[in-house]
Amino acid sequence: MFKNNEYIIESKPIRINEYENIEEVIEKLNNEIEQGLTEDEIKTLLDWTVENTRRNLEQYIGINIDDFSLFGLCGLGQSSTLIPLEKYFKVTYNNTEDFPYVTEDIKHAFGTITFPLKTKNGIEEKQYLIDTTFRQFFTKNMCENPKYETNQNNNLIYYAHPGYFLCSKRFKTKENLKFAKELLKKGYMELTDDKLKRYINSFIYSSVCYNYPDQISNIRDITIEQYKKCIKKAKPLELEYDEEKLIKNNCNIELKSRQKQR
Repeated sequence: MFKNNEYIIESKPIRINEYENIEEVIEKLNNEIEQGLTEDEIKTLLDWTVENTRRNLEQYIGINIDDFSLFGLCGLGQSSTLIPLEKYFKVTYNNTEDFPYVTEDIKHAFGTITFPLKTKNGIEEKQYLIDTTFRQFFTKNMCENPKYETNQNNNLIYYAHPGYFLCSKRFKTKENLKFAKELLKKGYMELTDDKLKRYINSFIYSSVCYNYPDQISNIRDITIEQYKKCIKKAKPLELEYDEEKLIKNNCNIELKSRQKQR
């Protein structure tokens, strides 16, 4: 599960040891959240929960994660990033199998967080995609050399991980590379319509090319409203990693400064 891999693009995660004004931001959440947050305060919270999750992952598997794919650990990554902020903000617990055409063999847990951004005109909601284990889909093994097979109609089909449909020679564009590098390194990004489609389409193509090759032309007909509807799906009744399981594995789920975590 935790084997070191080579990747199709440089994807070493950004690691953060200190968070600017984290204690002030926590104080604001507890007393003045109705005033909204600045862009910098939102970034501080996102940086905190991503780094906290990366440390939880290291605690769980017992090794440094900077060079590891974290295959199979998306459930832990999802819960660890969302649970500490869930009591303050609207979050969604998502899985790619909730989207059209994505099958169980390529399912992947991720989430979103919506913050109240303070603007000149008042408060507006700003939603972020958060995924700390996306890297598992960018190994060279599955992105440079996809597996080719023939189906019952003797049509050549191929199976490759989502990274293949973003960063391989066949699909690589400036926009795809920028998108992938941002999410792989930071672990989060603002959830615009364009980014939502790039993210989910990489999983859809991965599933369709293997399971439904005759349906590949239909992907472009999926509307952004369909993507958004899937994002809003209700929280699962059972999480793979709930609070009890995270705490049992010595994972931190409390929003607090680095000094207090020691």
